[in-house]
Amino acid sequence: MSDKYIKKIFNEVQRLNYVVNQYTQIGKIPAIPYRAFVNLADYLFLTGCIEQSEELLNNAINFASKSSDALINLGGIKQAAGDYNKAIEYYKKAYRKNPENTKALCLWGNCLSLQNNIDEAIQKFKQAVDINPQDGEAYLCWGIMLLKKKKYKEAKEKFDESVKYNIKDARPLFLSASVEIELGMLDEALDKLMFITENTDNNFGAFHNIAYIYFKKKDYEHCITYAQRAINLMPLKIETYLLLGDTYMLLNKEDEALKIFEMAEKNNLKALFLYLSWGAALQKTERYYEAIEKFQQGLEISPAEVNEELYARLAKCYYQTQNFDEARINALKSIEISNTNYMANEVLADIFINEKQYDKAFEYLEKCLKNTEAKSGTYLKLARCYRIQNNPAQAYNNYEKSIEYDNNIETQLEYISYLNTQKEYETALKKLITLEKTAGDRFDILSLVFEINYNIAIQDITKYNRVKAISTAEKLKEKYPDKFKYENEYNKLVGNK
Repeated sequence: MSDKYIKKIFNEVQRLNYVVNQYTQIGKIPAIPYRAFVNLADYLFLTGCIEQSEELLNNAINFASKSSDALINLGGIKQAAGDYNKAIEYYKKAYRKNPENTKALCLWGNCLSLQNNIDEAIQKFKQAVDINPQDGEAYLCWGIMLLKKKKYKEAKEKFDESVKYNIKDARPLFLSASVEIELGMLDEALDKLMFITENTDNNFGAFHNIAYIYFKKKDYEHCITYAQRAINLMPLKIETYLLLGDTYMLLNKEDEALKIFEMAEKNNLKALFLYLSWGAALQKTERYYEAIEKFQQGLEISPAEVNEELYARLAKCYYQTQNFDEARINALKSIEISNTNYMANEVLADIFINEKQYDKAFEYLEKCLKNTEAKSGTYLKLARCYRIQNNPAQAYNNYEKSIEYDNNIETQLEYISYLNTQKEYETALKKLITLEKTAGDRFDILSLVFEINYNIAIQDITKYNRVKAISTAEKLKEKYPDKFKYENEYNKLVGNK
């Protein structure tokens, strides 16, 4: 036998002696040998001595005892190791030994659920409830299985039943609140979670979910308060950092968001979604090269988990830095995963527009329209493409749709200016009158007012347009003397009074 192997055995013996000594200091030694074995085995399991715990439990089942705890605990060891079939064998033996112990049935059902034997699992939970209609644990296990299957209404019913009989256990109440969040019952969930925080100590999950509820309710200040409390309680949970960082981004507090992401990284919470959110924050602030670096870090950490959003954002950042080859490559990778990704389709459309391949651009712009509610920008791009193709009718149509979705001044000005170049003066003037009333005396608006009225006036259609053009020119000269560029046109109109 090698020295290395002897040393290993010696270390294990020392370790076992240490935990036994610790156990005898804090535990009460029962008079019944069976119970002593089971209790020590429990302690060994909790301290990581799995093999020693299993050995003790195997010895315990040889004692003459009506209790099935040792068999249940042996099943638990196998279940924790992922050996569900062996675990079920122990649970079956435990149930046969003591048919009144519903814990064996609940754990048996859990294993069946993990094996995706849903109908058989339900039978075990029903069997447990038939034996003890007030078995809160059976309802809890049943609800958890339904929750995993996203059967939220049914899961809530089971959790609510469990709450009735588990008054000292916060788990069913917490899970009921979690399901209510999924069902959109935010106020009901909030009441439950607030109750939990008031009656339990340091409940990270409750604080996190309260923050999430406020996020969904768009009450971002309360979201931040509870997310920070959750992080103070549990600084190693990535989901709260992401929630807090994304909330700061929605409030346009980019510096605070970036600090949160940095804090998560310092706590060694290096995960795909951390770098995805981090990169998105940098992308929003137009720090494209830094954003690319963060997206690449996410890609390196979890290449198998990368989703279409990361590739789409990479594509967008590469496009913004004029690296069109990498932009195309990453956009196509995104679409390969999900062809409905708006950003990836937008990048490819923009690339084809740059290449003057408008028919290809139209194909991807149409996909953009199908996959977002924010359609204004896409219709604007379509209008510009049709302008270049000298197709006024389609250009007009898409400008109108763009303004329908987002009635912003810049798009209206661009559309009116185009109408002016197309000599659609009457239409342009009608649209401009409304804009002039709402947008004030901006230089670009006044300039368009002058140009359109001038174009109408020189056709000698009405005196009104000549007077309007002259008064607008005088306003421009007064407000923007350094920018005024219509001296010749103005003199021509004045000379024709």
